[in-house]
Amino acid sequence: MTPSRRSSSTEQAAHPWQQADIRSLLTRAALAVGAGSPTDAGVSWAPLEAAPRPIVLAGGVPDPETLPVADLSEAFRRVLEASPQDALRYGGVLGFEGLRSALAERQGRSEGISLQSDNFIVTNGSAGAIATICDAFVEPDDVVIVEAPTFSGSLRTFRGHLAEVVPVPMDSRGLLPDAVASAIESRRRVKLVYTVADYHNPTGTTLSLDRRRELVRLCAEHQVLIVEDAAYSDISFGAPPPPSLYALAGGQGVLKAGTFSKSMATGLRVGWVQGRQDFIEALARVRFDMGTSPLLQRAIADYIGRGKLETHLREVRPLYAQKCDALCRSLAQDCGPYVRFGRADGGFFLWVECVGARAQDVAREAAREGLVFPVGSLFYLDGEQADTAHVRLAFSTATLEELAQVGPRLRAAFERAVGER
Repeated sequence: MTPSRRSSSTEQAAHPWQQADIRSLLTRAALAVGAGSPTDAGVSWAPLEAAPRPIVLAGGVPDPETLPVADLSEAFRRVLEASPQDALRYGGVLGFEGLRSALAERQGRSEGISLQSDNFIVTNGSAGAIATICDAFVEPDDVVIVEAPTFSGSLRTFRGHLAEVVPVPMDSRGLLPDAVASAIESRRRVKLVYTVADYHNPTGTTLSLDRRRELVRLCAEHQVLIVEDAAYSDISFGAPPPPSLYALAGGQGVLKAGTFSKSMATGLRVGWVQGRQDFIEALARVRFDMGTSPLLQRAIADYIGRGKLETHLREVRPLYAQKCDALCRSLAQDCGPYVRFGRADGGFFLWVECVGARAQDVAREAAREGLVFPVGSLFYLDGEQADTAHVRLAFSTATLEELAQVGPRLRAAFERAVGER
């Protein structure tokens, strides 16, 4: 009897899943968003291997030389020695009470208001905070008003929740309340206004006090939530920013998202939402991820409790101010005819208008000079069609020596880009 032989792989019938188009299985949300950019995901833009001494001005992340490694290591050691079982088991969706109490004390002191731990829920960074807010309050086809431009990662979050995203213009003093009013009055189901009021991403601007007051009044009148993204609020170069929208509203109708990613380290992935207790309870009801790491939360609470965060901020704020000034000086000296920009009062970014050349052309030619940065269109709802005039330069991770080289390299890029027109 002749032994049977196994069929070769080419003779075998294709598995049914090999022929399947998974798009038919995807949710509307998954179909609504693309892969995004490194900025959306919070990862570093790849340096240009072909370029000598690349300078990356792309990511809004802390200077790696400032990461509080020793103090965080000590915090982890203390936590694991003091309460290892509590630190290494589930901690609940609201977050570690000790960290929430520390946030209440710190934010209450800085904002001049009374806060309790019940006013906080701990999240996976401020991005997780905004996503959780959307989970609780944004339904498909609800209108979300955003600044134009705005953080591209938040745009993806709102799109992923199937919201109708409505951009409104801004200027050097922040978003325009009249434009917000027009958007609210012309549309049904306006659910929230999203704003980065302090040291805006990508423009670096700060919303003026009079506009903050008008925005709070306007949104209260129409019962529209304000989501205040305070990711950069701790990175001030001089005087602190104006009172928060949350403080001006007395905690009514404002959800404030914060994070330790910019003040300490992006890899911590610990943030929070600050809000009225019933709003926080609503956010907890839509948390299905079993909460943020108790170990990380306890270590950060220990770090804050020993005064390390305030010490760290006193050290890094002057450094970032120095870097901002170095970049401004380099641009003014070498690119004067080609750029228009204003100095930021905090945060990590300069928003630079390209004069006489398209931003896309400048970025392409800058890559040949070893400069990596995103073009302005990345931060608009309409993408490539929206903005051809601006680029965002992040100065936080580059050295002072590198920032001094930006002007000469960018000038060479402009000269080629202008010559092609």
